[in-house]
Amino acid sequence: MHLMETDLGKYEEYIYFFISKHKKYFSSYMEQIFPFDMQYIPSLLWILSSFANTTIKIFDELDELDKKKIFEFVESGVINIDDYISTAFCTGFIESIVNTSSKKEYEKIKPYFQSKSLEYANNWNSFKF
Repeated sequence: MHLMETDLGKYEEYIYFFISKHKKYFSSYMEQIFPFDMQYIPSLLWILSSFANTTIKIFDELDELDKKKIFEFVESGVINIDDYISTAFCTGFIESIVNTSSKKEYEKIKPYFQSKSLEYANNWNSFKF
């Protein structure tokens, strides 16, 4: 398997976006790829889920501009015409935020979701309970 044929190669711009925002995203990314051998490389969905968990942990460390950029980026992923990318952002990132964050953490993060991502988060949150 060639690395460029995997999600790590095909969707590198999505991965690099997060890595450029905070060093803990890079650590999270490295934790996802190093436990695996080249026979199993994590999918974009898996990596976005890890980035969501990192977002919860470092949310207070991020400056306002980066928070806005991250959630604008998430919105662009949610509304992407490529169903694979849209699903990865909805299921990987948004569902992980909703499922993993405490109520207090979620209430801090929620205002940064935009139109479609907020709609998805609200629907998933109501489904969750």
